[in-house]
Amino acid sequence: MSGGSYVEAEDLLRAVYEKLRAVPADDPLALAATHLVRCAMDGVALLSQPESSTANEILGCARAAVTVATYAVREVDGRDRRDRAVLPG
Repeated sequence: MSGGSYVEAEDLLRAVYEKLRAVPADDPLALAATHLVRCAMDGVALLSQPESSTANEILGCARAAVTVATYAVREVDGRDRRDRAVLPG
């Protein structure tokens, strides 16, 4: 990944993190997604530091966290859309 890719990834993750923080705290799926996104943000931040010797080791973990967080965000969004569709208009 190039330096610009790290910035873009951090920006995307930050945007998702802020959206997830708006979800009620009692939703376990949202809590899990928030945690995973936060982990991915930390991992991307480490990856952007060339002097970090652990950066390459966490790359796989960060990618997995992003994948799981993406699924969780989609699930939360799908639930929200279904709930709104059921509400009288």
